[in-house]
Amino acid sequence: MPYDELLNWVAYFGKRPVGWRDDNRAYLLMRSFGAKGKPEDYFGSLRAIKIAEEDAKSETAGRVAPSGKFLEMMKKARNGDIDKLPWRK
Repeated sequence: MPYDELLNWVAYFGKRPVGWRDDNRAYLLMRSFGAKGKPEDYFGSLRAIKIAEEDAKSETAGRVAPSGKFLEMMKKARNGDIDKLPWRK
């Protein structure tokens, strides 16, 4: 296995630890028996997943607007070509 692939796996398992589904299932059972806390308070693997999701949300928060070639085409569209469409006659 190449070194960079190993680093990618380490990063992946940092975001999705082994056994997180089992921990989630155990938390759901605990909730059914009356546990009041959040899942990340009980299980470190679920805390790592929540942190990874929050990081992903903050990274994608600024990428709402289109970019690149599509943005250029949108900027050039003045008054559109809607009247040239065949069904608009």
